Amino acid sequence: MEISVLTEEYVQRNAVNASALANARKISAKDEFSGRKITADRSLIYGDCKGSGKEPYHTSVDVSGDTVISRCSCPSRQFPCKHALALMLDYAAGKNFETGEVPEDVARKREKIEKREEKGKQEATAEATPKSEEELQKAAQKKKASADSAAKKKIARQLEGLALVSDFTKEMLSSGLGTVNSGSVSKYKDLAKQLGDYYLNGLQLLLQRFIMAVQAERGQVGEKDLVEKLVRLNQAAKKCRVFLEKQLESGDFGPQDDILYEELGGIWRLDQLEALGLYKEDAELVQLSFTVLWDEAAQAETDTAYWIDLASGVISKTENIRPIKAKKYVHADDSAFELYKVKRLYSYPGGLNRRIRWEEAVSEPCGAEIPGKALSLARGEIGAAVKEAKNELKNTLSDNATAMLIAYDRINISKDGVTALRKGEESIELRAASEYTGSLQTLQHLPEKYCKDGALLGEIRYSEEDKTIYMVPITVVTPSAILRLM
Repeated sequence: MEISVLTEEYVQRNAVNASALANARKISAKDEFSGRKITADRSLIYGDCKGSGKEPYHTSVDVSGDTVISRCSCPSRQFPCKHALALMLDYAAGKNFETGEVPEDVARKREKIEKREEKGKQEATAEATPKSEEELQKAAQKKKASADSAAKKKIARQLEGLALVSDFTKEMLSSGLGTVNSGSVSKYKDLAKQLGDYYLNGLQLLLQRFIMAVQAERGQVGEKDLVEKLVRLNQAAKKCRVFLEKQLESGDFGPQDDILYEELGGIWRLDQLEALGLYKEDAELVQLSFTVLWDEAAQAETDTAYWIDLASGVISKTENIRPIKAKKYVHADDSAFELYKVKRLYSYPGGLNRRIRWEEAVSEPCGAEIPGKALSLARGEIGAAVKEAKNELKNTLSDNATAMLIAYDRINISKDGVTALRKGEESIELRAASEYTGSLQTLQHLPEKYCKDGALLGEIRYSEEDKTIYMVPITVVTPSAILRLM
């Protein structure tokens, strides 16, 4: 294998999970490696990375064989670990690597690998003779047993982490939030960092959100909101435990059509989505909105767009996550105003507004008929749409908003500025949101002709403060136009 294989795309494809990739980008962005070296035959790169202790971590990436082998002295059980990923990112970015000799420990490990490979070749030669059906079945069973064993070890590790989360939430809910102080916050942050090594990325983010709420100024976040975040974390942990225990019981450790697979550190490949039937041939999509959302807990910007499928009316979304420490290494998405004809559209597990992705698409200017076609696919009953959104919002691991395109007879604006969407006898209040700055104000100043007989794309949300379901306006669709409000 050649060293040129170590591209940024390779790193993204081989990262254990999104958290490991994000941490690797931070390490690379901060330039935390020293003594970066590459051997004369360009088969090995290595260096020392600053760690949490006195001694740096010794990291290497070896491409001398048929596969890339990463090694690191850090305690992480992830392979490749974030340090190895960061070293590869440094190489892909063209940073300086001085010429160096192969370290003795790497030379010894290479020798062991060569002996194993030689033994493997001998065994392969012996196995080259035709096998009976029984022998083939035994070989397949042996391979599956090995994969299952690795999966069980990972699940055992995840269950350990879930036990820590369970103990944490029980302690907090039983002792009360009055026990929270600066010392305990430091302990919670340590737990949040640990959850990455336990492959519990989704729970790690929920815990970070709780910590942020604890650190907020008094008056900004009430005790009720803190309790709600703890309950959400506790419920999510229970769901993850049930999911993992079912995997152990069934013996099926492969990817499943379940949002928990990704929440538990899994990274989807397109072939896996295809195997589960999560794709559609020859889809036609139009982007209804585009915005860049900031996630303080994740320290990342996400290019988020809502799209409508012109055959089904389904509202899906694309998300391009760009960790703030590694923004310059991640390509930013942008608004799209064309009609996209997608050869094969993949969708990720989830409920409403599933995340979508594609590899091949042809774009062309939208015809005059496109707004009217999108309008015809809008939901016709506000009550039914709200009911469906409520069910989605109850999901512990779902987003706190559900996007829908709802038809209206009229947009009402009262003298005191209260705005509502009306369809027949039904209505829903429209409110502003920090993520969509100015959208409500823009809507309130639209010409009269756009305020009747159209459809509104908006996010349906639930207000804990006044126990009300409301909608955040994003885009107006009329028979002749698609008007983005921001």
